[in-house]
Amino acid sequence: MKIVVLITCLVLSSCSSNILQSLISNEITSRAESNYQFSILQGTTDSKSTVIRFVYPNFLQPIYEVYDSKNNKVHVTSVRDFERKAFEFKVSHVFIENLTPDESYRLVVKTQDKQWKDTRYFKTLKNSDENLRVLVASCMSDSFNEIGNKIWPKAFAHNPDVVFLTGDNLYADVYSGIYIGSKIPTSIEHLWRRHIDHAMLMKVYRMEKLVPTFTTWDDHDYGLNNGDKSYKNKEQSAEIFKIFFPTFKNEFVSLGKGVGSSFKFRGNNFLFLDGRSFRDSENKKDGYHFGVEQRAWIQKQLANGNNLNWLIGGDQFFGAYHPYESFEGLHPIEFKKFLSELKKLNKRYLFVSGDRHLVEVMKISEKDLGSKSFEYTISGMHTKMYPGSLERDPNPRRVDGFDGEPNYVIFDIKKEGEKSMVKFRAFSLEKEKISRVDMF
Repeated sequence: MKIVVLITCLVLSSCSSNILQSLISNEITSRAESNYQFSILQGTTDSKSTVIRFVYPNFLQPIYEVYDSKNNKVHVTSVRDFERKAFEFKVSHVFIENLTPDESYRLVVKTQDKQWKDTRYFKTLKNSDENLRVLVASCMSDSFNEIGNKIWPKAFAHNPDVVFLTGDNLYADVYSGIYIGSKIPTSIEHLWRRHIDHAMLMKVYRMEKLVPTFTTWDDHDYGLNNGDKSYKNKEQSAEIFKIFFPTFKNEFVSLGKGVGSSFKFRGNNFLFLDGRSFRDSENKKDGYHFGVEQRAWIQKQLANGNNLNWLIGGDQFFGAYHPYESFEGLHPIEFKKFLSELKKLNKRYLFVSGDRHLVEVMKISEKDLGSKSFEYTISGMHTKMYPGSLERDPNPRRVDGFDGEPNYVIFDIKKEGEKSMVKFRAFSLEKEKISRVDMF
């Protein structure tokens, strides 16, 4: 009997151990599947060129090789390296020119260490009247990588043409996995290290198929919670941001103020606005949200053409209905002037924002802008969520939304004559939650 019991206990113990290991492998997914992969992001891209950003240990000496679909080797135009003393990782920008639209390219990275190798695939962008598919995400904390590792492959499975990361693309004000916020002033050294940590940990930078990525920032990647133009490290922070999220002028891209830029493509004019570097204090109700020079740049970018104009910022534009940050709530006098100037231009406008850790669709009165317009808030790819936010803060402009769940959005945009069809689909980790089609 004792032998039988002992054997049974051993079997049960073994089964329990196997079950435990299974649970661990299913639940703890924040560790990368390979310790020897590079962090790779495809930055600004046009029809014939691209820049690709790499992050990797500084003892490596990578060799970059590019091949077309017929296995012909493609020349790498140039490589620019960035590194800082006393840090173990470095960043490289790899520039590739004389590419062909519609061609698929294979990127191979080799090093003197056989364990460190990587292969990715990429394309350039073809300007046409074809449908444009955009993946939009914001608020990405590496403290929630168990969600990130699951949601990014699902988002990329939609096969987007471009990716927009619209703010809080990392949380620089996190220390050892703990959110500290403004209680500890963020140093330049800490900003650099947080960008390295984020780059090496995040699933989005390990996707096999690269997608051209366009960005702006909000307060947490700026480096100061609710930060404005008084932040002492804003120039150095912008320099670091541009290293990790490279944006360069090309056929489709014009550089704006701060980390801002415009991307004109397939009948759309996407303006990525810097809502931090030039912002007046929240106590100055007659102050600027985007600054005088950036306001002038916005006006210039909107002046010509019949594109559908997308104004993209970190925090909400139309947000006076809640106590948190928004253009309308913090700087109401300037907000009214801004709307009046937009209305005079007689253009078509849509607004994209993040920050709120929820999804919200707002219909803007035609009295404000002279034409049909929406604001789409997309926030919380993987970060702390707040169930009940929408119910807590009623909004008369709201026509759809959900809260309490990680999320991202897929836009399908199609030019139809003088108008544009915009299909908006919002997804949680588990399923599609909202689908709507509107003409603008």
